[in-house]
Amino acid sequence: MRRDEPEQLRPEGLWGLDNLMSSAGEAIVFVDPNWVALYCNEVYAQNLGLTVDQVVGRTAMEYAPTSFKRSIFYEACAYCLVNRAPVCKIGFSTVLNRWLMVRVFPVADGVLMLANDASESVVKGYNLAQAAVKDPLTSLDNKLAMEQKANLLIDKGEPFSVVLIALDKFRNVNDAHGYAAGDMALMEIASLLQTVTLSGESLYRISGDEFAVIREGEPDGAGERAMTFLQAVRTPMVLSDIRIVVGASAGTVQSPQDGDEYELLLRRAGLAVRDAKKGGRDTIAPFKSELEQASKMRSVIESELRAVLDGSQFTLVVQPKVSLTTGAVVGGEALIRWRHPERGMLAPGVFLGIAEDMGAMPAIDNWVLRQTVRYCADLMAQDLAVPISLNLSIHSLGDLFMADRVAAVLSDAQVPPGMLEVEIPEGALMHNVQASARCLAKLHAMGVKISIDDFGTGYSSFAYLAQFPVHALKVDRSFVNEICTSETSRKIVKGIVRLAHSMSLEVVAEGAETEPQVSLLRRMRCDSLQGYVIAKPLPWADFVKFVQSRPAMGTHDPMTI
Repeated sequence: MRRDEPEQLRPEGLWGLDNLMSSAGEAIVFVDPNWVALYCNEVYAQNLGLTVDQVVGRTAMEYAPTSFKRSIFYEACAYCLVNRAPVCKIGFSTVLNRWLMVRVFPVADGVLMLANDASESVVKGYNLAQAAVKDPLTSLDNKLAMEQKANLLIDKGEPFSVVLIALDKFRNVNDAHGYAAGDMALMEIASLLQTVTLSGESLYRISGDEFAVIREGEPDGAGERAMTFLQAVRTPMVLSDIRIVVGASAGTVQSPQDGDEYELLLRRAGLAVRDAKKGGRDTIAPFKSELEQASKMRSVIESELRAVLDGSQFTLVVQPKVSLTTGAVVGGEALIRWRHPERGMLAPGVFLGIAEDMGAMPAIDNWVLRQTVRYCADLMAQDLAVPISLNLSIHSLGDLFMADRVAAVLSDAQVPPGMLEVEIPEGALMHNVQASARCLAKLHAMGVKISIDDFGTGYSSFAYLAQFPVHALKVDRSFVNEICTSETSRKIVKGIVRLAHSMSLEVVAEGAETEPQVSLLRRMRCDSLQGYVIAKPLPWADFVKFVQSRPAMGTHDPMTI
């Protein structure tokens, strides 16, 4: 058909074909790009209670009810007019009050739509298909629907970006308020995300605490849009009189720059989210190739770590703690290292995070405990009454039997509990206050010393400390490093020292590296010091020599540090 001859579709030009099409019982209409009906058969007109002449030459918005734009007909025709691709839709028509199957095909100068009643089997099949691509809780499209959308865009060669939104520690909502409240929160979050989703963006729920958005077109502004989604998530929710605020992190990828396969893009978006979570809440990170390299190395390290959880490649170094009044060594902190046969000595930052994710921290904590107590026994044999501290992870702190294991190891080595000190990172202490209080109370009752590591980073307060049998605070190294250059850091350290002493707690400054820092800490009446200005973490034999070279505990030599 030539573009200048649409009138050939009029019934008077094709009477025989028109009669045949009407007698077939299927509604047919031809619509131009402006939604003007150039042809319809009798079935289509009669379904609307109109004549053919009342339809042809007018738009559906003129002859159909005002709800036309919410109908299945509008959705199907609009898609075909924009995308110039065939489409089939099955849905319930509120105009005709029955289920229909609508097919629309692009033709010259418009689209051709055919509609007929959908059989019961077709409707059931459609509902099953829809259920397969819908999240039953939020009614958002699910991961399968996202895959179909991404693959369609990839096949068409159209650029798009993906924003992966991961809720931060959403399990805490379920634990604190119950799963019913958690489900309500997820439904509310889905609604909040929908309210800020724009045209050209498709929202999905792809796992329990992850949502994703596909943004069609060039990826400009993906970061700004990601921040909009994160701000929507943080909107306070009141559910059954409970006020809940949920944080989130986001990772972004772009196609085709970051990949032209759905699974690859989703995996890389996940790597970007993991990178974003390192920066805390409301953080956005784009995918970078280095993340994939780090992920591969992480997988290798995890495999190698599983083979050495017996401690065969672990060792401890010990960093001295020195009194700012006497210069004597008043303690040492045992720090784990991995003597890797190929990569050399690995610091804990390289592998402890991986160990935590793979559930290996209890095994590592137990090895560190046994080795630390052996060191305590060695000091006692040399008449050096210097307590050694070890760090306990969140997992051990919440273990009901951890205190009993400590008691058993001390008893087997015949080491008095006062020779052992347990350091708890402030964040771990506040992770589960009740479990922490139970474990620490048992350790304190047997005579083990307890100190709070990294104090001042904002997790807890002095009011909370009253719940724990603590004997010392270790000021976080970030404040100590800036004590000579930042007025804020000086005030923080000074305030911690004063308040700690008012509660009869000792204060250890961690991370001191210069003599001016030492001088200022002494004037603030800080009790002891741990840092490179005194000594780096030492192998055990060197630590023993260092202790022997310092003044004995109890002597007074204020000029010696």
